[in-house]
Amino acid sequence: MSIPTHEDREDAKQTLAYIRQTMESASNFTAVSGWGLTAVGCLGLAAAWLGSRMGEPAALRIWVPTAVISVLISMLFNARKAKRLEVPLWSGSLRKVAWVMTPALVAGAMLSWALGMQGNHALLPGVWLSLYGAGVTAGGTFSVRAIRWMGVLDLVLGAAVLVAPERSTLLLALGFGVLHIACGLYVIERHGG
Repeated sequence: MSIPTHEDREDAKQTLAYIRQTMESASNFTAVSGWGLTAVGCLGLAAAWLGSRMGEPAALRIWVPTAVISVLISMLFNARKAKRLEVPLWSGSLRKVAWVMTPALVAGAMLSWALGMQGNHALLPGVWLSLYGAGVTAGGTFSVRAIRWMGVLDLVLGAAVLVAPERSTLLLALGFGVLHIACGLYVIERHGG
């Protein structure tokens, strides 16, 4: 029996690192926080309620800060869950989620800006729900199945609000509030918080 050389040990380390990276990239992002989704859903319900009270369901001064705060809440809760599970937060699977979600979310931001500049706020809820739903559906491919279905349902709600804009407050509350809370509770129950 021979003793491994320094080069053999280095080769073994590199091989293990490659295997770990490959497995990490192939896995789903499971550090999505159900508590974070639930908190974001509560924030979405509050924004829909506030917009309704102001008579502007799609008021950018309400929904833009809500979106920013929601992203921060999601990041915080996902980081806490990843730490608790002892998995890397910025894993290959999370990079994939971010990569496939970003184009739809950027398109939503650009369309929101353009529609806001034109004063055409009636289309905003449909744009938001549709593009958010498209992004979450794509990102959900690399996460737990419930996330994908939440995205599909948001996409359907986006189509519904484009057909029935008079129901925008209700559909925004359902899409950004109720669906997040329901999905969050499911993730808490089935995927450990």
